[in-house]
Amino acid sequence: MEADMTLDAIFTVLLYSAAPYWGWLLFLVGLPVVSLVIFRRFSLRSAKRAFVFSIVVGLVCALSAPPLTGSSLAMLNGAADWVMLIMVAIGATLYTTILAAIVLKPQSTSLFDQRA
Repeated sequence: MEADMTLDAIFTVLLYSAAPYWGWLLFLVGLPVVSLVIFRRFSLRSAKRAFVFSIVVGLVCALSAPPLTGSSLAMLNGAADWVMLIMVAIGATLYTTILAAIVLKPQSTSLFDQRA
């Protein structure tokens, strides 16, 4: 007996196969976009301030995520739990960096406007 897969079944299998990698794919696509936004808006000195602020916000979000969901850091047993917590920190950091690029006033010209 020969089993024929429909197109819908093939897409379902592909979706479930790619599901663990969507976060990494979004990270790899989002990182250059965020970098372009930052370096078009900021000078190198003000970009450092925004990065430090964004990293602090990312760490605070990662440490406050387990209590907000009714869990604790002691209950993070598996690698998947830690990866998700790290993804929360990375997402909050990137989001805060984009907001800082919009809100903060640059201290000098952007990196792309500097001529050699």
